[in-house]
Amino acid sequence: MLMTYEVKQEFQVNETLTLKKAEKQGEKRAIKRVALRMLQKGMDNQTISELTELTEEEIEQIRK
Repeated sequence: MLMTYEVKQEFQVNETLTLKKAEKQGEKRAIKRVALRMLQKGMDNQTISELTELTEEEIEQIRK
């Protein structure tokens, strides 16, 4: 019985970590979409970096 409880606990921890990771990835994708629109509007990399907290290298990757 204790083993079943421990397995369930471990599963819940793993599930929570997986959900948090997926959430972070989704947030990053959304920020990159916003950065792309900012680039399309002619904003400079430094301003985009300040507003989105993306690095200038990440912004250059989006520009390509």
